Amino acid sequence: MPGPTPPKPTSLAKALAHLTKQPQPKVSPKLRSLSLTFAKRNAHYGARYFAKEELPRVSYANPNLKISVERKEHLLDSPWAPKLRAEFADGTKATIDMTKKRSTAILEELLNLGTEATPKPSVQA
Repeated sequence: MPGPTPPKPTSLAKALAHLTKQPQPKVSPKLRSLSLTFAKRNAHYGARYFAKEELPRVSYANPNLKISVERKEHLLDSPWAPKLRAEFADGTKATIDMTKKRSTAILEELLNLGTEATPKPSVQA
């Protein structure tokens, strides 16, 4: 006879598994705060999905990062673009336009903020 069946994962275990999923979304240590603005409903699907699925992982991996989210009404007669604003420790600011972008593309742009491109080694003849 087979042994007892293993218990099903609890919702807490599922949440922790999602938050700790690899690779961890570590942002630049220079980044101090993030501010997201997007529509409450019926628009800005990538931005809304990013806030639901990816932003909790970013927050968990970067506990010192201040994050604010603003959900606004989106009217058809006065459209506006969803934005992600980042503020760095030195006071500089950067903005990511999240219009018609998938959540993975938004996350990739966020992770690339504040990272300097490594110089390519020069080839000497």
